[in-house]
Amino acid sequence: MALNNIGDAGQIKRKVYQRRLPENPSKDYYYILRETGNTEPILVEYGFIDSPRDAQKLKTNLNNYVEGVVKAIAEYTGYKYYPPGTSGGTGSIPNSYTVKKGDTLYKIANQFGITVAELKRLNNLATDTLQIGQILILSENNSGPSNGTTTYVVEKNDTLYSIANKFGTTVDEIKRLNNLTGNTLYIGQELTIPKGNNDTEYDIYVVKKGDSLWLIANNYGVSVDELVKINNLSNLTLQIGDKLKVPMVGSNNNNKTYIVKSGDTLWSIARENGLTVNELKELNNLNSNLLTLGQELIIKK
Repeated sequence: MALNNIGDAGQIKRKVYQRRLPENPSKDYYYILRETGNTEPILVEYGFIDSPRDAQKLKTNLNNYVEGVVKAIAEYTGYKYYPPGTSGGTGSIPNSYTVKKGDTLYKIANQFGITVAELKRLNNLATDTLQIGQILILSENNSGPSNGTTTYVVEKNDTLYSIANKFGTTVDEIKRLNNLTGNTLYIGQELTIPKGNNDTEYDIYVVKKGDSLWLIANNYGVSVDELVKINNLSNLTLQIGDKLKVPMVGSNNNNKTYIVKSGDTLWSIARENGLTVNELKELNNLNSNLLTLGQELIIKK
């Protein structure tokens, strides 16, 4: 527990172990732990004295590391932890917080007296990445589903689109409700889902030269199996001019698109349209830098 809290504060986590006295395995190897009487001692190594890198990290972050241990002890002994400078719980925690420049999950959690793990659970966060302007839920009072929503636990092979389709809603709405900045899900993740009418509508996509089921599915954020199921395909071979049902992407009917030509790269297309490569890949749900001639890319929403 102490190691996890120090890790949340920015320390590299190595390992936890107990070294036993060779001549008497019932006792600890370290005298400082062995001779402490009827207590539950723990020895924390914050770094190595001969490491310039560790020395600099300790100089900068030692207070945070130590506070991580204090928080761990409070949690282990069943006491509520209050960060330095707070009034010991006399004030109430707000329901939500808007991420500002320089914020980290640890900094926010520390500010409001909760753990990073709890903050990630409340907001269904799979990573520690935050975006400026992102709204985070800080308490259970604001995290439960309302009358217009339900909770869904992600299962194997689920995608945002398949879940949206199942509940008659949109990918964008699920991402908004759960503060998701990407399309990645993990098994067991809890999502707040709006209750829809399950009358999902589709756009029609006309197959062009160079298209494949994988390419089309990837561009619309679905799996090949879902695309096959939507269109009741018995033959996986596509012909130019074939019409496929594809998921509607909110207001993307007005998206500005670009058709890939010979010699194009993600970098050249991104530069030409004032985007970064990562922004271009995110707009098109691309997992690699490979392009095909005739491929249609969204370059502006």
